[in-house]
Amino acid sequence: MKTFFTLWLVCLVVGADSRAAAGQALSPPSSHVGVAFTLAPPLGLGADVAVPVGERVNVRGGFSVFGFSHDFDDEDIKLAAQLKLRSVSAHLDWFPFGGGFHLSPGLMLYDGNAVDANALVPRGETFDLGNRTLTSDPSNPVTGTLVVSFKKKVAPSLRLGWGNMVPRGNRRWSIPFEIGVVFSGAPTAVFNLEGSACGRTMCRNIATDPQLQADVQTEQQQINDDLSVLKVIPVISLGFSVTF
Repeated sequence: MKTFFTLWLVCLVVGADSRAAAGQALSPPSSHVGVAFTLAPPLGLGADVAVPVGERVNVRGGFSVFGFSHDFDDEDIKLAAQLKLRSVSAHLDWFPFGGGFHLSPGLMLYDGNAVDANALVPRGETFDLGNRTLTSDPSNPVTGTLVVSFKKKVAPSLRLGWGNMVPRGNRRWSIPFEIGVVFSGAPTAVFNLEGSACGRTMCRNIATDPQLQADVQTEQQQINDDLSVLKVIPVISLGFSVTF
C-alpha cells in the first residue's frame, strides 16, 4: 500500500513535466474534455470523462454497469443467480513520455458488484448439505438465498495503458486500452436455507435444527474459501473516446 501511494505522489510531482526543471515553459493544457465509452471485463460496460490538469496529466472519472442472469446447481441445490455489476472509479492519468502510454493510479470509489441468488430444492429431490445427503420435504421444500458482495466499497487500483482521452494536438478521438488491477479484498458470501430436510427416518426444519444450521454454515465457509482468490481483481479495458 505504501508503494501505491508513493507512485501516486510521484505521478503528481513528475507529471508537471520534467522539462520545467530545465526552465522551459510548459504549454498550457488543452481546455477540451474527453468522453469515452468502455468495455472493461470484469467490471462491465461504462463511460469515462477526462479533463487535463497539466501538459502530461489528466484527471478521469467514470462508472461501469452490467447485469446477467444464470441458473446453475451447487450440490444439487438449484440457484437462480443474478450478477449485478455497479462501480464508480477515479484515476490520475500520467503520460511520462508525452505520447499515449500512461500510468493511472486511482480509486474505486464505490464497489457495488454483487451476486444475488434464490436457492431451491424441488419437492422430494435429494441434495448434499455438509457431509449429508438429504431430501427436500414434499410438504415444506427447501428454499433459501445466496448473496455475494464486497465489504470494502472503496478500493485502490492501478492501471497502465495506451491512448489519451484528451489529445494535446488537433486530434479529437482515440481508442484507449488499459490493463490493471483493483485491490478489492475478497468478496463475502452469506448463505441461508429454510424449509425442511428429510433423512432416512425423519424430517427436520433447517431454520431451527442446530445440526442442519451447522451444515449450512459449513457450506457458507466453503463458498467463502473458494472466493478468497478474488482479493485482487484483474481489469482489461477497451474504449472509444471523443474530445469536445
